[in-house]
Amino acid sequence: MASEKNNEANEPLSEYGQPNTAEKVWKMIQETENLFKEYGLNIDQLERIYGSVSENSQKVAEEFFKRGLEARDSIFGIKYEQVDRLERKRKNLQGEYDIVLHNGEYAIVIEVKFKLHPDDVDDFIERKLPKFKPLFKEYAHKKVIGTVAALTIPKESYEKAKKYGLLVLSQAGESIAVMNPDDFEWKEF
Repeated sequence: MASEKNNEANEPLSEYGQPNTAEKVWKMIQETENLFKEYGLNIDQLERIYGSVSENSQKVAEEFFKRGLEARDSIFGIKYEQVDRLERKRKNLQGEYDIVLHNGEYAIVIEVKFKLHPDDVDDFIERKLPKFKPLFKEYAHKKVIGTVAALTIPKESYEKAKKYGLLVLSQAGESIAVMNPDDFEWKEF
């Protein structure tokens, strides 16, 4: 087998220690395609299967946090009276909010994910949160607190959410945990 030192092109080596050629790669693609056909699968079917799994995972996460928050009456010291899921279209504006906790003064808008990615945090801050009050004028007088919740939260996602002033909720066994420290100061949106 050829050593990595002899591979000056830094190309992936085949099982025989030689760089893969375009012909070898094309042959591997064709073999993979034939395997899909042999099992009666095509890319569209795989996308549908994966999409269903992903959608179900999202629904599990939403249900977990919804039920957990319904069993409580406050989060991070803020009491709330209602737990809702809100969705609305208005002219060129539309938005869907997984969970909204509210009382007379606050609306805690929660974006739920199965696994929270840093891009999800950016999207929530840049696209979703700014639309909330224009879509739901009945909340215009309330202080809006942005919150992200997920069953899995990588450190990078947590740090980004914290930097933006978001509350971060995660799973702790069968209950919900607030990841932010007690002295955390959230941002009002």
